[in-house]
Amino acid sequence: MNLKNMKVRLPMYLIGLFIMTIGIAISVKSNLGVSPVSSIPYTMTCIWGIEMGKATILFHIVLVLIQLIILRKNFKLISLLQIPVGVVFGYFTTFCNYLASFFPDTDNLVIRIIMVLISACIVAIGIFLYLPADVIPLAGEGVMSAVSQVTKIEFSKVKIAFDITMVIVSGVSCLIFIHGLGSVGIGTVIAAFLVGFILGIINKAFGKYRDRLLGKIEVADDIAESDDNKPTYVISISREYGSGGREIGKILADRLGYKYYDTELIKLVMEESGYSPEYIKKNEQTPDKSILNDFFEWYQPNSDDSVPNINSLFNKEENVIKSIAKSENCVIVGRLANYILRNKKHLYNVFITADEESEIKKVSERDNLSKENATRQVRKVNQERSAHCKYFTDTDWGNAKNYNLTVKSNDFGYEKTAELIEILFKQKFSL
Repeated sequence: MNLKNMKVRLPMYLIGLFIMTIGIAISVKSNLGVSPVSSIPYTMTCIWGIEMGKATILFHIVLVLIQLIILRKNFKLISLLQIPVGVVFGYFTTFCNYLASFFPDTDNLVIRIIMVLISACIVAIGIFLYLPADVIPLAGEGVMSAVSQVTKIEFSKVKIAFDITMVIVSGVSCLIFIHGLGSVGIGTVIAAFLVGFILGIINKAFGKYRDRLLGKIEVADDIAESDDNKPTYVISISREYGSGGREIGKILADRLGYKYYDTELIKLVMEESGYSPEYIKKNEQTPDKSILNDFFEWYQPNSDDSVPNINSLFNKEENVIKSIAKSENCVIVGRLANYILRNKKHLYNVFITADEESEIKKVSERDNLSKENATRQVRKVNQERSAHCKYFTDTDWGNAKNYNLTVKSNDFGYEKTAELIEILFKQKFSL
């Protein structure tokens, strides 16, 4: 557990937990089913009449014991704090269910569905505050992280399996003992899909303000150069697939005597993070834009770096690129370096494009592909790069306003294009 800035993080954490239980209480009141992670405690309430807050506490204790069995000697004693967190969460649940009991019951389906939608919004707000505070995860997340750690399966996939298991166990138990679905219903499905979608919207709109409050974003850019320091110069090259951006970058770096970074960055990120080269190559520019991913990427506990995701991978690349930019003159190809270094004074951003036929021809010859397959490959990779840019920067890839220079490589060839970039770069900084 990170103890830094606890005077902000702990209140945010507790407020987030409390807000989540408000949402859970509203979903219980709707009688249309609760979210998957709350389904087991509510099932215990439906079958045995145990008050839901107490059922929540018991469920957390069982989940901590499961972690102990799964991890054995790798179980960390600090994870035992999930039990008191479960107690707090249980009492919050009891209190919020008590408050909800004052609202009248209704059989109106429209009103009940509206209650489920309101519940999803409130739970999303709670998660928005609770998770990034990074104090102690709830026991459900602890179990999922433990399974991920042992099996090496990505957290998002474990989360899907965990939620499905909770729903099946809850539904089957209710059918057997009370001859009805009880804790499972349309509200469960709505919560499973809608919470993450709403959370993604909230995070995009307000995440930077929350992270600044938590101290995760420095107000001043950490690569800004003082006038007293000798500046370092960076040329970032963004490029369409098959446009020759990598070759042009190498030529340019040789002409200037600068260090060249492309695949070299993968090695540095691997050293920084411990991620495998295969994982980095597979995930660094292919964000999954499904609704499920919106939920599971944001839901992943911040404290677990053993099972990476594309967001943590981007953060590691960002750290490496900023470190490089501080220390030496260089040419960096791809990796959104133009965005990451956007506040650096001595930065020159280039976007290299080419006619599609030229790109297809190059990819076809280089990778020994038919024209049809090369066409699909060029369009696929360019779409992935565009989505990657939009996902992390909320700007349009290839937008001329984001670059100092946009050039078609097939107009001049690689050598002349590199020469042109060098001339304009030197003129801009009077080198």
